[in-house]
Amino acid sequence: MALFFGAGAIGQMIEFFASSFNSWFGDHFVLFKVIMQIIGASFILFFAYLFFVGIHAAFLGIFIDDILDAIQSKHFSESKWLPPPKATTSAFFSAKLVAYSFCINLLFLPFFLVSWFIPPLGILLQVSINGYLLGKEYGYLIECRIPSTPNKKKSYLLHGILASLIWLVPILNFLSPVLLAGAILHSRMNHSC
Repeated sequence: MALFFGAGAIGQMIEFFASSFNSWFGDHFVLFKVIMQIIGASFILFFAYLFFVGIHAAFLGIFIDDILDAIQSKHFSESKWLPPPKATTSAFFSAKLVAYSFCINLLFLPFFLVSWFIPPLGILLQVSINGYLLGKEYGYLIECRIPSTPNKKKSYLLHGILASLIWLVPILNFLSPVLLAGAILHSRMNHSC
């Protein structure tokens, strides 16, 4: 969907400057337009692939409170939780996750590009980075709902890496946020008991 709209937007932008491009390229303007749309669509596809996990997680982060409430009522009904954050807080959290994911992935972009030529390293690096982001952000969301205990903060890196691996599988990736939230919640509640 983003690819279709992105290529269309690039085509519209080129049409907006058509008179200038026509004077430069003459009869080859149509070929120039097609090449620019292909290049633009490739960049959109690349960035969509690179940031898919962060964007998807942020979108679902807005609705995660329903998942957490369902898990609490079924498995931890005796425990007292803090109320879910307001919609504006959830939206801010999601925007923060997208921005944080964008910055971290942009920082590691040179390493991603180099490591993709070393077959297992590329996928391992991307899964590890996105796993760190997912574990950190979903862990933070869950910590916001559970009253704090004197226990030290727990790392959810392994949970995030497993969720990031599930995110690579089409269709199954839609279940990944639910599985990640459930795994982190169960881990957090079992360690606080």
